[in-house]
Amino acid sequence: MRLRGVLTIVVFAAVSVQAQVTFDRLLHTEREPQNWLTYSGNVLGQRYSALNQITTANVKNLELQWVWQAKSLEKFETTALVLDGVLYTIQAPNNTNTADGYT
Repeated sequence: MRLRGVLTIVVFAAVSVQAQVTFDRLLHTEREPQNWLTYSGNVLGQRYSALNQITTANVKNLELQWVWQAKSLEKFETTALVLDGVLYTIQAPNNTNTADGYT
């Protein structure tokens, strides 16, 4: 029984090292506007991005570049997260998906 608890801690530590989203990064999302690290963009829940590539002058020129098709027909609602160039989202029934390399 004790061995099982030790293994659980080791696995948790390995997962934590890979995540690399520190509390400091979550507190200071303004330092890396290219990322969307939380549900609302920052801990204040402002849902605001400082990125300025899309403006009222050029929004009419936007074109579809890629589409992600969910593998499930179940209804789900989610907010995608972006971490260091990788887009993460969830689809029913709670499967994590990534779209790496899309800009």
